[in-house]
Amino acid sequence: MTEVNGLRLAFRGLVAGMAAGWVWLATAMLGLLAVGEDPLRPLRIIGAHVPNAGLVLAAAVIQVAAAGIGLGFAYFFGRYFTVRGTLFAAATSFALLAWLTVANDRAGSTGWTGQIVLGLAALAYGMMLGAGIPVRGEVLRYPSEGSAST
Repeated sequence: MTEVNGLRLAFRGLVAGMAAGWVWLATAMLGLLAVGEDPLRPLRIIGAHVPNAGLVLAAAVIQVAAAGIGLGFAYFFGRYFTVRGTLFAAATSFALLAWLTVANDRAGSTGWTGQIVLGLAALAYGMMLGAGIPVRGEVLRYPSEGSAST
């Protein structure tokens, strides 16, 4: 796997993860506002009910976690995917499954509409992550001029 530029792949995964983290936060906050719930709920879930000054810290934690997930997903999965559609589907499924894993524990006091909104935010995160992570051909050190057989 030395033909893949790992540093470039990791950087693009980090940036895609950070962008997807902002998409998750914005989708969750706007969705909760639209259904009449507390739009700061995602920050309070992450910040564990800290005072308002902790909301900024919670946003930073969301960004660090989203960037780390993006970096890890790109480095361990993105380097093997050669088709954008499969990477997109994998990232979206991964994000939804990850949210469903922690949803009961972290957002248990949110009503069913809030759970739907946060699930949709996780889907938006996964779609953004899948669209932003490069596929194998985009991070090769020596792009091929054609197939070896021709």
